[in-house]
Amino acid sequence: MKNIKLLIVITFMLAIIPTRVHAVSPLYNTLKNGATKDNIASTYVASNSGIDFSDVSSDTNGKGLYMVGSTAGSTYPIVYYRGNITNNHVIYAGFCWQIIRTTPTGGTKLMYAGVPSDGKCNNTGENLAIGKTAYNSVNNVPYYGWMYNTETGDVNAIDSTAKAYLDNWFENNLLDYEGAFEDTVWCNDRGMEGDVFNARTRLENGAPTLECASKDDSFTVASDEGNKKLTYPTAIINADEATYAGEVLKKTQLDTFVNINYSYWSMTPYVTNKNMYPNSKGVLNMNTFTYSAGIRPMVSVRNNAVIVSGNGEQNSPYVISVDKFYRINTDSFTTSDKSEAKKGDTITLTHSEKSGYKFVSYKITDKNDTELSITVTNNKFTMPDKEVKVSAVFRELKDFHNVTTTDDNVSIVESSVEEEQNATFKVNVPRGFKIKKINILDTAGSEFDINVEEKSKDTYSFTMPNKDVVIDVELEELEKHTVTGDVEGLDDIYYNGDKVEFRVKSKANFKVSKVYLTDKDGNKLDIELKENNGVYSFEMPDEDVKVNVEYEEDGKLNPKTGDLIFKNIVILFLSISGLTFAYTKKEKFSM
Repeated sequence: MKNIKLLIVITFMLAIIPTRVHAVSPLYNTLKNGATKDNIASTYVASNSGIDFSDVSSDTNGKGLYMVGSTAGSTYPIVYYRGNITNNHVIYAGFCWQIIRTTPTGGTKLMYAGVPSDGKCNNTGENLAIGKTAYNSVNNVPYYGWMYNTETGDVNAIDSTAKAYLDNWFENNLLDYEGAFEDTVWCNDRGMEGDVFNARTRLENGAPTLECASKDDSFTVASDEGNKKLTYPTAIINADEATYAGEVLKKTQLDTFVNINYSYWSMTPYVTNKNMYPNSKGVLNMNTFTYSAGIRPMVSVRNNAVIVSGNGEQNSPYVISVDKFYRINTDSFTTSDKSEAKKGDTITLTHSEKSGYKFVSYKITDKNDTELSITVTNNKFTMPDKEVKVSAVFRELKDFHNVTTTDDNVSIVESSVEEEQNATFKVNVPRGFKIKKINILDTAGSEFDINVEEKSKDTYSFTMPNKDVVIDVELEELEKHTVTGDVEGLDDIYYNGDKVEFRVKSKANFKVSKVYLTDKDGNKLDIELKENNGVYSFEMPDEDVKVNVEYEEDGKLNPKTGDLIFKNIVILFLSISGLTFAYTKKEKFSM
C-alpha cells in the first residue's frame, strides 16, 4: 500500500514539473543559455576564429544557436539561429513564427511562418508568407527605401508599397497584441559610398552587421533609438540578418532555415532600383522593386516573454506568453514617471509652466486622438489596455481685478480674481434676517448685470468682469413668531429656521403620553419633533406654534399609599369576619 501511494506521488510530481519549468522560463534566457559564441571553434564550426560569414552555413561553418561574440559582455548579448535547424519555431497570437535573433534589449525577433495546424508549424512555400506584392510601384532612384521621398526634405515621407501592405495586415491581425512587441530598430541601410550601397559592399566582403549606421535608416515607432517613422512595430528581414542565418549574397544555399524555396523581400537595397531578397532558388539575390515577392512580417516580442510549453521543434513549437506594455506619449509640457506601462499600473504626471497661461487639467487620448474617459486624480491615473497620449490643458491668463465689500456680513475668499473666472464670497446672515438682494457694483456704485449663483449654504459666486467690483448685500428682517405651551425653556421670539428646545413639566402620579405641535388654530403641524433625555426640539416654521402635551395616570403605586390601602382591606375583612361570628352565636343561643 505504501509503495502504491509513493508511486502516485511521484507520478503527480512528474506531471506538474514540466508545466512549472515552462511557466517560469524566460524565452531570452533559454536562448542565451543554449547559445555558443560565434568567434570560436565549436561543434559545427571548424575554424578557431569562428564563423566565416563570407561562406554559407554548413556543418563546419555554423548550424545551431549562436551568440555574437563581441556582445558577450553586454546585459543582453545578441543571439541568433543559423543553418539547417528546425528548433526555432514559436506559436504566438495565433500564428507560427521562426526565431531569427534577439535584440540589445533582450527582445526576440520573430519572422512569420504561417498558421499552425493541430499545434504544429510545418508550413512550406507560399504558406510561410502573408502574400505577395511589389516592393514599390516604380523602379527609380527615390523609391529604394522602406519609406522614401520623391522631393527634397524628409527622406521618410512616403510608405513603400511593401510597408503599406504589411501595415494593413498588422492592423487587421495583430493590433490587439501591439503591447507585447518592443519598439526595436528595423534597419533599412541606405548608406552609400559614391554610387554603391554600403550593405552591398560589406555583404560581398562577408562582413554583415546587426547595427544600423544612420538614424534615418533605423525605423522605430516612438523609440529615440530610431527615426520614429513606423506606424506599427513591424517590418521585414534585412540582408544582414539573412547572412547571419546562413545566406551569402549571390551564392546558392539550400541548407538554411531562412531559404524556403520561396522568394520573399528583404528591406536592404542592392542598387537604386533593386532590393536584395532570398529567392526560391536558394540564392540571396536581387530584383527590381516592381517584382512581386512574398512578405514575411517580423515582430520583436518583449524581454518578458516566457515559454509556456514546447521545445521549439516544428511539431512542438514554443508556446509563449508576453506581458503587454503600452506607450505613454506626452506633450512638451507634460512628464510621466513611466514611458510605458501595463494595464492597471498607476501613472504619475507632472507639468511645466506655460508663460501667459494657467494649467487647467490633463487630457488623455488614444493614439488616434480620440479622448478617453480616464480620470486624473492628484496627478495620477490608471493605465488602460492601450497606448495613450497625455497633454496638459492650459487657458490663457487674463487681467486680475480686485474684489471688495463695505458689508461686515460679507467675507471674500480671494481679493484678486482673474477676468472670466469664478469669484467666491460668503454671507454671514444675522439671526432674524434673510438676503433680499446681492448687488455686484463697480467702484463708482453702478450695478453690473451679473448673475450670482448660490454654491452652498451661505456661499455664492459670480463670473469676474473686466473691472474691480464691490459686493453689496441687502438684508430684510424675518417675521417674528412665538411658541406657546405648558412647557419650560421657551424664548419670547423665534424666527423661521431657529432651533426650538423645551422640557415638558412633570405632574405628580402622571406621565407624558404624547407631545405634538399645532398652529395657532389647533391644526396639527407636520414637523419632526425630536427627543433626547427629556429635551424636545424642532425647527421653527414660518408661523406661530403651540406645544401640546398629553398625560396619563402613572400605574406605579406610591409605597405609603399602598400600605394604607392594604391595612384598610385587612381591617374590613376582620370586621366582616367578626359580624359573621356574632351572628352565628346569636342564632345558636336562640335555639
